[in-house]
Amino acid sequence: MRIGVYGLPTAGKTFLLDQVKSLEVLSGSGLLENVCSDFRALSKMEKDQARKELARRLQNRDSFIMDGHYAFGDEVVFTEEDGELYHVFLYLYVKPEILEERMKNSPRNKKYLEFSVKDWQNMELEALRQYCHIHNKDFYVLDNPVEGYFSDLSPVLAFLEEILRGYSCVDYARKCARNILEKAKGEGVALTDGDRTLILEDSSAQLGYHTHLFDGNFYTGFQVWRHAGELADFLRRRDMWERSGDQIDVHLNQKVRKLLQEPCFLLTSGCLEAWGPLARGLGMDLYYGSQMAADTKYFIAKFLQEAGKRVLAFGDSMNDYFMLRQADKAYLALRPDGSVSKSLKNRDMEGIKYV
Repeated sequence: MRIGVYGLPTAGKTFLLDQVKSLEVLSGSGLLENVCSDFRALSKMEKDQARKELARRLQNRDSFIMDGHYAFGDEVVFTEEDGELYHVFLYLYVKPEILEERMKNSPRNKKYLEFSVKDWQNMELEALRQYCHIHNKDFYVLDNPVEGYFSDLSPVLAFLEEILRGYSCVDYARKCARNILEKAKGEGVALTDGDRTLILEDSSAQLGYHTHLFDGNFYTGFQVWRHAGELADFLRRRDMWERSGDQIDVHLNQKVRKLLQEPCFLLTSGCLEAWGPLARGLGMDLYYGSQMAADTKYFIAKFLQEAGKRVLAFGDSMNDYFMLRQADKAYLALRPDGSVSKSLKNRDMEGIKYV
């Protein structure tokens, strides 16, 4: 497996790679110097050719992890060959204000402060995620919302081990899509989120569970994987100290329920202890777990369409956004006060109906 680690200068890519032990680690900048010893003196066109040549040479290697750059300020240096090289893209996210402070204290990177670090990072995130959506590749944002950076990389290193053991949102989406295709015989398929879409409440919050893992608003596999572990730990503690088997009190979103005319499949990263009984009671097949990220939902919709299905989708937040954009027809469930989820601020909602 070939894994690319992206992120802005001073994000800490080298710090991360220095701690990777289970995979061959390559230095992108060092290898570029091997391709062309005077790389830094080359013109932009010549540098692009050197990057492409390096990517072509590395296609012969089966497994490694290497750092890369998508852009330097407003100059994009990512090539099509870079995209073809990697099976998995990791993006090391650091809060812009922390990056700016690091750049101020770095003689080598101080020059980048002429650019808006926030806009630059957002551009890279959006572009790489879109590239991976188009080319069916896994994309994971590595963030630590509470601190804004990783003082302890153990969650990242553990996630990397999970990837090497087969964790993949794209592969899980293919598996879900194949299963859905076996069950849905008509032309149309409905996909729906659970919390605050099919039901009015957040089922995990009803259990007393709250998290900051999604505060960065990324909803990639990394956040969902951490959430699954955190939620499992919470439920174990709850069982240990409370021995509670109480049913949670939730209410169906009747506006959504009335629109579910196609065979409907429930996609959630929420609590199985809550959603298992709910799905059975509604007669819906349930797809859930640590790989049910926003990108997974997108790929399920995409793969179903490629198989000839017309997709109807329901969701309420950023966790559903890419699925809603991909669907042939999409509905966004509004909050009880009629507002749109804050996670969708500044997102293009054209073509998505509100319910």
